[in-house]
Amino acid sequence: MKGDARILVINNLKEAAEHIAAIGAEEGKVDWLAGKAAFMTIKLDKVLSTDAIMVKNDMLEMGGQAVYSKGVYDGSVLKTDMIISGSRRMFERLVKRLRHRTANTAEIAEAMEVLLKVDGQTGSTLLCRDKRIQIGQKTIVMGVLEIPPGYDEGLLLEKADQIIQEGADIIDITCHPSIDEDLSLICASKIIEKIRLKYSVPICTDVSKSEPARRLLSSGADIINDIWAARRDPEIARVVASYKAGIILMHNTTHRIPQDVMGRIISILRKSISVCQGAGIGISSIVADPGLGFGKSMDQNLEIVRKLKEIRSLGVPIMVGPSGKSLYSPIVESEREENLGIISSVVSVSIANGADIIRVHDVAQMKNAAGITDAIINK
Repeated sequence: MKGDARILVINNLKEAAEHIAAIGAEEGKVDWLAGKAAFMTIKLDKVLSTDAIMVKNDMLEMGGQAVYSKGVYDGSVLKTDMIISGSRRMFERLVKRLRHRTANTAEIAEAMEVLLKVDGQTGSTLLCRDKRIQIGQKTIVMGVLEIPPGYDEGLLLEKADQIIQEGADIIDITCHPSIDEDLSLICASKIIEKIRLKYSVPICTDVSKSEPARRLLSSGADIINDIWAARRDPEIARVVASYKAGIILMHNTTHRIPQDVMGRIISILRKSISVCQGAGIGISSIVADPGLGFGKSMDQNLEIVRKLKEIRSLGVPIMVGPSGKSLYSPIVESEREENLGIISSVVSVSIANGADIIRVHDVAQMKNAAGITDAIINK
């Protein structure tokens, strides 16, 4: 045989379909073949051992792979975690089978079906009051306007103008932690009102309590960024729902996560999403943020960026806030408070690994980094 050979890089179902169509495959078979070319690995938690055996046998029969605890073999465990690997087409067939096995496997099938849907999703719309933000076509840049102690309102509004002129898709109003809570609410409310009078840009604001959230939404905010993911004050979800606003749920913790940081983050955020949906917030109005730097070690922060795509399992857009020298100081030599080169690197890798929104302080530079990264990954 003459000719060249190479390993194809296939990151998603869309790329698989593009490769297959490019060689002139029959049109009716492109999607079908793409499902065989696109591989997935799914982890299931706490599956009954009897159900795990059925799932594994079905997957092996179809040519896939599945593993579970060795305790299943000797009967020493009643439940086990599972890791299953195979093509997308195999998972689609597995879902059909599991629906008719037992009540428990039907639940597993439902969970897998959600993951298949999320994995094949190429875009969505973030709904926040009267705003519609397209997700997936390009990376959304959220520019941070921090209100410092003893702020000058005129200078602050000039900074807001700059952030918007530099191309921020969303402006985030946040107060310096040293400002008294009551004063920060008054300051943020005034700034939001003045920005809203001048611009239609979506306004986000950082708050974790229901009554301050109500005040800031009534001032004109469109999105609440809750760094405690509706866990400190679940009533905040009802307030957001009443305004038909958007909400960003960030993972935060006062204790270090000993292991499986991604599993812990996804589990907590999934519960927060359920709380929000129960309060009346639509899934199209929710964003997930893994909380870089909040209760995580440096290695965990790096792992989060590396495995960011796992958060897509939640079925909502992903936001990351990569600014902050403290996240990377053990591995960089720069003494600058902010090293734009380092932040740009984290922004680019985060986008390549699944981030939809980046929350940054240096809008012009990070918008450029996002633009070139979008072009490289064909977003």
